[in-house]
Amino acid sequence: MLSRISTAAVVAQIAMGVAATPCKATTIKSTVAAWQAKYPGATVQSADVVIVGGGSAGSNAAINLVDAGKSILLVEMQAQLGGMVNSYTDPTTGNVHDFGVATFTNVTGTEAYFERLGITTKSPTFGTTTSYYADFTTGETIDYVAPDITGEFAALGTYYDVAAQYQDLLFPSYANWPAPADIPEDLLMPFGEFAAKYELNDTMLLLWAGIGAGLADMLDIPTLYMMQTFGAQTAAVFLGTDVQYVPESGRNQDIYDAVASILGDAVMLNSMVTQSVRLANNQGVALLVKNQVSGDYTIVTADRLVMAIEPTASNLAPFAPDSTESAVFDKGTWSVVNVGLVSHPSLPDDALIYNLPASAANGNDFAYPEPPFVDYFEAVGDGLFQAIVVGWDDLTEDAAQALAQDALDKLAEAGTIPATNGVPLTINAWSNHGPMDMRSTKEDLQAGFIQDQYALQGYRSTYWTGAAFSNQLSTYLWAYNLEYLVPLVVASF
Repeated sequence: MLSRISTAAVVAQIAMGVAATPCKATTIKSTVAAWQAKYPGATVQSADVVIVGGGSAGSNAAINLVDAGKSILLVEMQAQLGGMVNSYTDPTTGNVHDFGVATFTNVTGTEAYFERLGITTKSPTFGTTTSYYADFTTGETIDYVAPDITGEFAALGTYYDVAAQYQDLLFPSYANWPAPADIPEDLLMPFGEFAAKYELNDTMLLLWAGIGAGLADMLDIPTLYMMQTFGAQTAAVFLGTDVQYVPESGRNQDIYDAVASILGDAVMLNSMVTQSVRLANNQGVALLVKNQVSGDYTIVTADRLVMAIEPTASNLAPFAPDSTESAVFDKGTWSVVNVGLVSHPSLPDDALIYNLPASAANGNDFAYPEPPFVDYFEAVGDGLFQAIVVGWDDLTEDAAQALAQDALDKLAEAGTIPATNGVPLTINAWSNHGPMDMRSTKEDLQAGFIQDQYALQGYRSTYWTGAAFSNQLSTYLWAYNLEYLVPLVVASF
């Protein structure tokens, strides 16, 4: 196995075996001709690079590739760019509530990216809440004793110190990831064991509620994936030793509206890939793209494809993954996160109600709900509460909303909050973030999973960005694109 995955090595691998591949002109040309015959109204567009997925990773990759001199087309299934940024404007007050992405941290390239987009920033402000603890399966309050701030920050500082030792192995990419035999044991052990080893008890709820709950099984996953999700730099933000930003407007969607304005007609909104041809050895791709509103088809040809969507089986179906790709992605496990803004007169205006099992009482800092679960209800102003619901990849949006309703009903039945009097939870805004935080097992990591994953870069003219190859946090993805992905794609031409 490779102990280091360098750009040069990947490009060299891509260049091998060209003679064994069908001629690009013949294959792409015949594909386009066949699609034109089947869809006679289809238009044809071409670019150096086509990017599928206009969320945080795809939008940023598009801007960076344009700035590197490449023509692009960006295919996005939603009506706007931004993926799961989720900005909601209260119709009564006009206040904006960002309930998907809260803030942006000061990772490499963040400030320059905002300047490129013409986005001015400010430090975020946060409201104050009163914390309550209850078991949402029964509605009963839990005698959980929260750590004092001194102990919490001391334990978080310990986590930062250890995580910082491994930062270069997984940030901004896994290009420096060690050979399987050399993976540090800290990164392979279940995070619960890691946390016990380093006595992180007093900061466990912060790690859970801050980001870790979205992993669904934070205590059981290899510590690597916890550090990928909640790394040293994120810990520094919570410790107050690093900064975070939001747009001056207070609306995170403005970032992606600015991207759309810059890219103009290169953005294909409301669009999904229905079929594809991807050739080996960087000989190009052809995508059949359907506009979900108009029903019109566009045939896209490009020299390179950048995938900025999660590589789940359903997402990849139109791209017909072969056995090499499936051998990697079939090993992935995914959690699913739903985020909503809800309201109900029984929820206290200043409350942050955490969901913890009864076993969390009496000083047990390693007890968390089993998926699927509602993480918490948190007051965000205007009578709205952010609700986060986490499960596995079979959790539907309807089921997630039903869990939130059930949690409210249980809290009321137990007398933890006032009676609902039959009034249902109001869903003011809701976003199914879908599968997130792909992870594998310790055994797969020791068998070279990450080396196999990164060997897919450039395979079948396809390059990969997004949380499965880096981190789910926007600024980490931007750094990954800037320092790893875009140089790799540009060097392949």
